[in-house]
Amino acid sequence: MSSTVEDRDLATSASRSQVPLLRRAWDYMPSLIRRPILRLMRSERIRLRLLAALGIRDETDFIALGSGGADAIEAALASLKTQGVSGDYYEFGLYRGQSFWSAQRAADRLGIGGMRFFGFDSFEGLPEVEGNDRKAGIFVSGDYRAPKDQVEQLLIHHGFDMERAVLVPGYFDQSLTPEVKHDHDMGPAALVMVDCDLYQSTVPTLAFIADRLQEGTIILFDDWYCFGESEQHGEPRAFGEFLDAHPEWTAMPLQRFSGYGQSFVVHRSNPGTLPAFDQGESLTSNGG
Repeated sequence: MSSTVEDRDLATSASRSQVPLLRRAWDYMPSLIRRPILRLMRSERIRLRLLAALGIRDETDFIALGSGGADAIEAALASLKTQGVSGDYYEFGLYRGQSFWSAQRAADRLGIGGMRFFGFDSFEGLPEVEGNDRKAGIFVSGDYRAPKDQVEQLLIHHGFDMERAVLVPGYFDQSLTPEVKHDHDMGPAALVMVDCDLYQSTVPTLAFIADRLQEGTIILFDDWYCFGESEQHGEPRAFGEFLDAHPEWTAMPLQRFSGYGQSFVVHRSNPGTLPAFDQGESLTSNGG
């Protein structure tokens, strides 16, 4: 086994050890048991208490109890600054905006000027779950609903500068259009946070961001491992298919974070070509 693979396995084991015991138990719970619990979680009060018990969020449901996601965002921004990669921050799937807020705060702390922040969410929760993701019984329609005005109020309350940000409402298969890019003069992507949970939401997200990628863009997938190691569900499936369709890029894994997240940096396979994709060490465009 190569040292690179060994290092990644060690990092994976360490990341798993950071996941609270109740959360790990939840991951291994059969879907037949999980589904009724998820239905109960449609009650806001029950949801917040359970998320707090699982070690995911405090009961205000804004500040994450673990700092893994915020740390990953700051580490990515610091790396981008060192590498001289400039551009905007894109986040797909805001919920109540904690990661979005963390990104701007980290950019300010690192002295990264000129970065704009684009946030996309239905603000109505998850869509009706389809296909393999539905069979897994992890998510249900309406999960993570937070109205847009409520998200804006939370962000402003915590010191977020809305003058440098745009929030785009709508389900991704309808809202991610060329007109949105044009209307808001969206620039190259420096850092992309994909927090879509589902395959069906990640597919239009990647299609939308494709022509905003540049050499050195970092992509954070917040829910990469939420279906375990399966590549037939959620974000891994969507990213693998996207890379198969766009062989002009290489996406190299950077780090695992927050127990379920995985980050990648993208490089052009041929610097003389136009943007597209090809994956690196952990995923390949040939499915190897």
